[in-house]
Amino acid sequence: MNIKALHFDMKAVIPKLDHALEMIDIFAAQGFNTIILEFEDKFPFEATRGFHHPAAWSKDDFRSLAQHCKERNIEIVPLMQSIGHLDYLLKYPAFQHLRDGGAMGTTYQWCLALEASYELWQKMTDEILEIFPDTKIFHIGADECRMREPCQRCGENKLDFYIKRVARCVEYIQSKNMKAVIWDDVFRKYGIEQFKRLPSGVVCCVWLYREIDWQYLEKIAGMDIELWGASSLQANKNNYVMNPHEIKMDNVDDWGRIHPKYPRFTGHIATLWGRNQCLSPYNTNLTQAVLMTAYSGKTLTDGLIADRKEFINSYGRDFFGVDLDYFTMIRYFNYEPAIAGKVLAELCEKALYHRSIAEILQAFNKMDELLDYMDMCFSNNQASLASYRNGGSPPELTGNWADGVRIAAERCEKLYNDLTPVITRYFYKNQWDELWEQHFAARLEQNQYWGKVIEEAKQKWQHNLQQAAGQTSENLQK
Repeated sequence: MNIKALHFDMKAVIPKLDHALEMIDIFAAQGFNTIILEFEDKFPFEATRGFHHPAAWSKDDFRSLAQHCKERNIEIVPLMQSIGHLDYLLKYPAFQHLRDGGAMGTTYQWCLALEASYELWQKMTDEILEIFPDTKIFHIGADECRMREPCQRCGENKLDFYIKRVARCVEYIQSKNMKAVIWDDVFRKYGIEQFKRLPSGVVCCVWLYREIDWQYLEKIAGMDIELWGASSLQANKNNYVMNPHEIKMDNVDDWGRIHPKYPRFTGHIATLWGRNQCLSPYNTNLTQAVLMTAYSGKTLTDGLIADRKEFINSYGRDFFGVDLDYFTMIRYFNYEPAIAGKVLAELCEKALYHRSIAEILQAFNKMDELLDYMDMCFSNNQASLASYRNGGSPPELTGNWADGVRIAAERCEKLYNDLTPVITRYFYKNQWDELWEQHFAARLEQNQYWGKVIEEAKQKWQHNLQQAAGQTSENLQK
């Protein structure tokens, strides 16, 4: 396989440069030879000056990344979305004139009938290429285009506008003597014969993250077009911080079966989506996925892994230098973080190598332990709500869950203070605060709500006791 790529989605909580370079070395050792770099608002575009994220890297940071990758024979493939996934820009009033559907339309994608939307994409692409002059391949995205959003300028035939825009972007990339890569899903949905309307030489990346559509693979593999595959290395469950691994190992295994069967697939992207959209909660980051990337890199290099438990445990021993049950650790991320936490505590104490990675994994897992505790309290309170409301909950119950409210608030304050020095060694403080707020702000409000409900339940219990005592006294007097 020519291209063994790992996706660096900068919608995520992105690492500081030094930590990113450390991760690049790890990925190179795992067998990856390409980084798909999706910038979003983490690149300081001149064309959109003033609208990048406070944690955006500088252009010198990106140059350092490019040089570091070059020295390790890793190719950078920039990804600049040409159609949708543009909330990071179109959410601002300054760019509302470009929205599909007009100023009050969607912030997700821009209007393809507007020349100005293409011109802005071209300017942003040119700025990226100035920083990465050695780029041989460029990804224009073009996935998940919304064809049914009302737009007076595009009318009913959005597919035609879509095909023409993709073709135009491909031609621009090819004019720079680079290969152009696109995602496949719009063509999968609206007919793979539409590929014939694109310039020859375009690379189509087929992403299948769940069930494998073998019939579709058979059809597209029969076309005269270069193909890459794409797996997903993370699954965001319950909106916790860490990610369950096994379901995504299944997806990697599926692609381990696909690639040998269809030689037309010359490359593969192991994707790590930092979040679904730039307005969605953060999902994952590069560091969290270190054992999943090892699993993917091994599969891409040597084929299907026969015994995943043995592979993960062996890799963990080699990577951290200590013999632990790593498979138990990763399988309980997100599901039973307290179980994973026991292994992580021992790992942080004993790791001979990559202790920084262990620290980061432990920090995020501690967040999940607290989230798990709070959600347990909330679910039990929810189950008791009817009893709370009618004053039927005795002090033993209300006292217990009142303690839960207090403990949750205290743990939140302590954990934030404990984790901030750890997290901010590797990640930006403003993104750490965003991550914390996304996961805990609403839960803390809910915690306060349950505190009020429980206090009212205590009063209702006492009221009911007093009423019952009064009725008993009246009956005795009669």
